[in-house]
Amino acid sequence: MSISLSVILLSLLMGKIGAAARPVISFSPNWTPILTGDSVTLTCNGAPPAQGNEKYSWDRDNNPIPGEEQQNYTIQRAQREHSGRYQCQTSERSAAINLTVSDDKVVLQAPPGVHEGEELILRCYTRPEYKATNTVFYKNNSTIQSRGSDYLVLGRAQTHMSGSYRCTTEIYDKYVGYAVNYTSADEHLSVTELFSPPQIKVTPDPVTEGDHMTITCDTNPRNTTELQFAFYINKTQVQGFDSSSYYTVSLAQMNNAGKYNCVVQTASGSVNKNSSETHIHIQELFSPPQIKVTPDQVTEGDHMTITCDTNPRNTTELQFAFYINGTVVQEFSSSHEYRVPSAAPKDSGKYTCEVQTTTGSVRKRSSELNISNINKSGNNNLDNTTLMLIIVVTVALTVLISLLIIALLILKSKKKQHGRQSSRRKTLSGPGETNLDEDVCYMSINFNRQPKAHSTSQNNDDGDNVIYAAVKGSDRRNTQAAYKQVQRENSVVYAALKTPGGNKNNQELRTIPQDENCVYASVKKR
Repeated sequence: MSISLSVILLSLLMGKIGAAARPVISFSPNWTPILTGDSVTLTCNGAPPAQGNEKYSWDRDNNPIPGEEQQNYTIQRAQREHSGRYQCQTSERSAAINLTVSDDKVVLQAPPGVHEGEELILRCYTRPEYKATNTVFYKNNSTIQSRGSDYLVLGRAQTHMSGSYRCTTEIYDKYVGYAVNYTSADEHLSVTELFSPPQIKVTPDPVTEGDHMTITCDTNPRNTTELQFAFYINKTQVQGFDSSSYYTVSLAQMNNAGKYNCVVQTASGSVNKNSSETHIHIQELFSPPQIKVTPDQVTEGDHMTITCDTNPRNTTELQFAFYINGTVVQEFSSSHEYRVPSAAPKDSGKYTCEVQTTTGSVRKRSSELNISNINKSGNNNLDNTTLMLIIVVTVALTVLISLLIIALLILKSKKKQHGRQSSRRKTLSGPGETNLDEDVCYMSINFNRQPKAHSTSQNNDDGDNVIYAAVKGSDRRNTQAAYKQVQRENSVVYAALKTPGGNKNNQELRTIPQDENCVYASVKKR
């Protein structure tokens, strides 16, 4: 414990001891003011007189009351001259308390020296020989109880109950034969605060990780009332009610930051007060460490380096330790690296590192880094990127080869088709030749108009002279036989129609009926 904290605690203890020895005056009955003719006893409550001096002394308005050396001082049949401020003294002097003696018919009575938490009752008081009815109480000129009992019960006293009170009541006057309304004088009621609303204070300010943090619930007690304190962080209690007004954290960590508040109460719990929330920040001494490895893909025989990276906020000296599968492989030192000159499969595992201050007051550990598959051959350690590259290249080559094959097949097909067309053209180039293996497709038909007389002489059903370039038949030697074969198959294709010459064989071919099926490539009229 520091010297300054010891001095503070000692001073508070001395103050409490001194306050505990100070006496307090009470009345019996516990009312003020009183009416003339009433009796009252004043008692000096507190520590007994100092050893060897067992006498009490009483004062009224700072004047000693002769002959009064007992703990109790009784006034019989009080008169107005008994009014004043009374004090008693033993080893300490009490606070002054006021006694008022009135000769009015009605007074508003309250306990002298009202403190927070005490039961507070007011009374509209008249002389015993009078009968009071229909009593009304007022506070600050506002009615708070109308036409009821001559007692007003306010409950546990609170500071907001302070104010100016009076009462009115009806007293039956036997001399006049009816009730007369009387009003008391105003009495100022002051509720004494037992202790001030607490405030949260923190030392040191600001707080850094590793500091000895002290939270104080600071309040100012008005008397010797015993108080209890409780502490909360983020509305969760971290220290229950006891006599200590301090909450300490020996080594502040980041999780100690939050919204703090405290509650102060009397030992009986009759009065309790909450402080406002105070957000306490904890400054980070260094960032949480991150563990890294180079090279990224470790192969057997590689020089492997494990690095523990952190960002210190100041010049604090740090130490580093390294672990594999929870077992330390490098003790705390100033080096933030762990080196393996030649990596082997046994060096595979889950690595972590830890950073601490030289005193060990702050310690942080990294997340795990899994280093696996340290193999003998680098060919077996292809990473995902390399594997994906091989797959992409293979697919691309396959697609390219497929496209080339398709292109070659298309080209070959076109050449074959072109060859067939060329062969077909060659077959049809001779006007008198017949190809029996294929149907003949004729490229053109030419109509040469002949004179009418000449047309009539021709033996042709359509009136034109026709020459066949080729007719599909079974006998190339005999044209007529070829025609008959075509007639049987009901399929004729004409290559060209020309005006015939004087050839006899051509005349044979002109005897083809018109109802045969023909396909013409083009027809030209001349």
